[in-house]
Amino acid sequence: MHPMADADANENPAPVPPPRVLVAHDDVGTLRLIRETLAQFGECEIDTSPTAEYAYELALQREYALFIFGLSLPVIHGELLYGLLAKAYPLCHQGSRACPGVLYIADAPDAGRVEQLQREARVKGVLVKPLSIERILNRVKGSIKLRSEGATFSGP
Repeated sequence: MHPMADADANENPAPVPPPRVLVAHDDVGTLRLIRETLAQFGECEIDTSPTAEYAYELALQREYALFIFGLSLPVIHGELLYGLLAKAYPLCHQGSRACPGVLYIADAPDAGRVEQLQREARVKGVLVKPLSIERILNRVKGSIKLRSEGATFSGP
């Protein structure tokens, strides 16, 4: 191999892909708000799912930096989904010793459970509806890198 080719390989390492976030919620408006907020202000890739079953499949196929799950997903509730992933995720992703953290989305009736949910170390927080761009960004900023403060939201 030519010495210059080896030097070029050391100077230009392969780009590291941005972290991925998986959002699962049964309300498409909520999915859209979170997806557009993170796309505009976060340096990450976003996958969304309206069902826990599909979110589970995605989580086992791809590596994620953060999960955002609705608490009241039909069939498999957000807490159960995360519990299942906490056991299966490290087995499916080599080099991953633990499941990424989770941010829950709670409806107003679930607000009483917020304190209990936040006691678990891997829970990054709970967002109680109605959601806002600022609250979403404040909760994800410890898990993904956000773009500069000067960015503006261009959604509806």
